[in-house]
Amino acid sequence: MSISYKHIWVTKTLYQAGERGLSLQEINQKWLKTDFSGGEPISRQSFDRWKGQILDLLGVIIDCRRKGGYRYYISNPEVLQRGHLNRWLLDTYSTLNTLSQNIALKDRILTEEIPSSRYFLQDILEAMQESRIIEITYKNFHYRHSYTFPVAPYCIKMFQKRWYMLALSIKDNILRIYSLDRITDLEFTDQNFTLPDDFHAQSYFSSYFGIVHDEKVQIQRIVIRADKNHQHYLRTLPLHDSQKEIFTCEEYADFELYLRPTYDFCMELLRPGAMIRVLEPESLRQRMKTLAQEILDLYHESPKNTVKNP
Repeated sequence: MSISYKHIWVTKTLYQAGERGLSLQEINQKWLKTDFSGGEPISRQSFDRWKGQILDLLGVIIDCRRKGGYRYYISNPEVLQRGHLNRWLLDTYSTLNTLSQNIALKDRILTEEIPSSRYFLQDILEAMQESRIIEITYKNFHYRHSYTFPVAPYCIKMFQKRWYMLALSIKDNILRIYSLDRITDLEFTDQNFTLPDDFHAQSYFSSYFGIVHDEKVQIQRIVIRADKNHQHYLRTLPLHDSQKEIFTCEEYADFELYLRPTYDFCMELLRPGAMIRVLEPESLRQRMKTLAQEILDLYHESPKNTVKNP
């Protein structure tokens, strides 16, 4: 059994209803307004079956409160509030449903492509389900030739329009990150692996900004200041789960984070330019200053090759 639009729709609808919940009649009033209802209401038998399927697929418990007229509600909303995949599925399916009902506007709805999901994502998920070792042919950007080797896929992570696989390299027994758009071939082997009991994907990346994993970089308290134009972007789209706003005024806002300031995090801090700056720690301030100076020096240099107009 796989998750479908009806599971996502019911979960999203009840989640938005909050503690008060909805009666089956109210649910059907909303359901009949959707294109995929086919004009048919949800029977109580179907709804009870969907409740069990939603529990199995998403871990979401839909209870019924008899007081007030048999109202259905989600009794463990924290599963959706803290569960990144569940929340992402709800948002993605809801967006897909909204767009599919407005297909006539296809030429006026612009999206971003994620090409790394086209070819090997399904195979890797299948290998993860079966705990199967796979053999991948990988073309690293830094090497001229591609290499073929076996890996044990531990988890996958989406980051900045790319899918990445965290896998155990069988040859050297080291966990490494592989970008799916650099895999040119994939084959299943007849060997299985055992995922360590103490491995938790969320915990593995919890102290990092993205996919650069470097334990030599220590976790630090970082304070950044965003000006009046950029503070709203950080407030609505935090850089990290640990982000907390610690001071606000009309001209700027200060945010506190606890993470390892790896290379990709520094690059993200450079992206808004002068609208954001590091206040603490001093070591990170100096690093950002060095990176900014390198950019300044680059533009002070005269181009060696003059660009010619075609």
